[in-house]
Amino acid sequence: MIKVFVCADSTVELDRLEALITSASSLKQVGSSLGRASLRQQLADSQADVLLEHTLVVDLDGLRLEDLDAKPVARVLLVTEAVALEAVQAFDSGLQGVLPASASDREIRIAVEAAAEGLLVLHPDVVAHAATSSTFSFHNPRSSFEQQLSPRESEILNLLAAGLGNKEIAWQLRISEHTVKFHVTSIFNKLNVSSRAEAVTVGVRRGLIIL
Repeated sequence: MIKVFVCADSTVELDRLEALITSASSLKQVGSSLGRASLRQQLADSQADVLLEHTLVVDLDGLRLEDLDAKPVARVLLVTEAVALEAVQAFDSGLQGVLPASASDREIRIAVEAAAEGLLVLHPDVVAHAATSSTFSFHNPRSSFEQQLSPRESEILNLLAAGLGNKEIAWQLRISEHTVKFHVTSIFNKLNVSSRAEAVTVGVRRGLIIL
């Protein structure tokens, strides 16, 4: 069971996140906060695995989770288009997940579960919104990686993320297991990784894996 602390800047969003956590069998709410007042201490007391936060402002310095006198807390943000650029630029500075505020309950649940496992989740829609800014300078995950991976390789990468083994992938795609191994090796080489776990992590981070 993943322990989740929820925080939002409005009662509507807070109620939504609380309802989402309550309805998910894999998640357990251990605290909530309307706004960030005393959030740091509440997090430390809750022993949460993940902080799920809806915010209108991306402010990592205002809440340094790594300084908490408690176990590490993964942080997943739901952001509006207005702060998409800031969220993407801050992605390598302490965040483990960034999703649009409009993300579905399923997408949010999967992102929380992935963050709890140490994976990075960057939703393609957030990148797309950030790219509309004239100051956008973050590497666009889709610009080169999708050109490098063939359609079949992208398909297999997503099946790897779903936890399927080579035999299962071969059966689902109606190809030989040898062909699957060939594609997996090619994916590893193109993403510069050496394991399935690394491939999935890079795929999620680069927006190649569809939540």
